[in-house]
Amino acid sequence: MQNMRRVVLVFILPLLLQLEAYGAQVTVTTWNLKWFPSGTPNLAPLEVEARKIQDAASVLKKIKPDVILLQEIRDLETCEKLATALAPDVYSVAVCSRFKDEFGGGLGRQQVAILAKAPAVSAWSSKWKSFGKVDPPRGYAFASFRFGTNSVGFYSLHLKSNLTRNDPQRELQINILKRELAAEQIIAHAKEVKTTLTNRFEIVVVGGDFNTNPDQNLFVSEATLHLLRNDGFHNGFENVPFLNRITHPGKGRYPDATFDYLFIKGARAGIPEIISSEVSDHHPVTRTISLP
Repeated sequence: MQNMRRVVLVFILPLLLQLEAYGAQVTVTTWNLKWFPSGTPNLAPLEVEARKIQDAASVLKKIKPDVILLQEIRDLETCEKLATALAPDVYSVAVCSRFKDEFGGGLGRQQVAILAKAPAVSAWSSKWKSFGKVDPPRGYAFASFRFGTNSVGFYSLHLKSNLTRNDPQRELQINILKRELAAEQIIAHAKEVKTTLTNRFEIVVVGGDFNTNPDQNLFVSEATLHLLRNDGFHNGFENVPFLNRITHPGKGRYPDATFDYLFIKGARAGIPEIISSEVSDHHPVTRTISLP
């Protein structure tokens, strides 16, 4: 009997302490769905859009994330249709933005949103602040959730694309500045919100389409990703070979790229999993967070 007690103390007790140190796991997926649900800037027939929603839901059902960060989704109605299509799992729309279009000035069709199984403690969306002539498009969606004894804040964002029109070199640099300005605002906002919300959170997740790829010379001077890393965020791709972290497959003159990230601060998380899918030109990226 004494020997058995020793076995329990030596082998089982450390395991129990380890399980206590790392509690529940939360799975989060980010996905740019490309002009969802039409697939183009224009509206599509209802049956086409309904099929697109079902196709996206089929992919997400296999992943079974607790929280879903979406980009390029049309509106709240589309978010709700996608949440319904995820049945029998029950998801609710924590937040869906209503940003104005960058060029037309009307309500844009590339919004950002957060869906989740748990009810949000707080949620909102906000446009980026401009700095002089540097005016980043869109903004971010934010929601915080309570998982056990942990409060976690999530950001869904879609940073400036690499679209240029008249002066490619100049506009490329302006696009980079817009992404860097957005990253700076996310970092500042996370610190501010942590001290003002009643449910202060120590774990922060920033996910979405960053539209920058450190493997290309075009972005060699860009600091967007470095700003987050320097603030203590990690994206899980740090030591992953390029061929194993392609989230935006190349097409035509555009090469393969890692555009989609899940940056996490304040908790351990696994290496991102990329699921190949034809639903969008971006693949969904998923990470599992181990809550302390």
